[in-house]
Amino acid sequence: MTRLTFALSTMALVLLPWFAQACDFTPVRIVQSVGKVGDITVNFGEADDAQHPTAWQGPLQISVGGAPACPVSDEVSIIEDPVILAGDVLYVPTYSGSNNYLYAVDVKTCKVIWHSSHFAGKTVLKKGRLFAGKDEVVVDRQCRPSGPGGK
Repeated sequence: MTRLTFALSTMALVLLPWFAQACDFTPVRIVQSVGKVGDITVNFGEADDAQHPTAWQGPLQISVGGAPACPVSDEVSIIEDPVILAGDVLYVPTYSGSNNYLYAVDVKTCKVIWHSSHFAGKTVLKKGRLFAGKDEVVVDRQCRPSGPGGK
């Protein structure tokens, strides 16, 4: 086996688990003010329009497996689509004026574990990758943000 072949084989063995355990980003379908994915239920609070909502004021509340809902920090408000679930992390885009933020919330504790710096544009899920404006959100194997941010 040549050194190049050996090096490539070794690299493939090291990287394979990382690729095999990529996060599955699942958009949360919101009906009026409630979203549900598996055993996770999210209440988004008051909608801007009862018939065709595009934003929710909060307060954001999360329930797992039928347990009582826990509230998320009030800083996570004026929520817009797409809200994304990855593992035990709920990615919640918000805006205030022209400033957009993306929050990562642990669904089991309802704690904000990370937030992006402010950005212009929308949060987008594209080809299995999550973007806050133009910047990709880098996540670890547990689907938790591992890149720069505000927290």
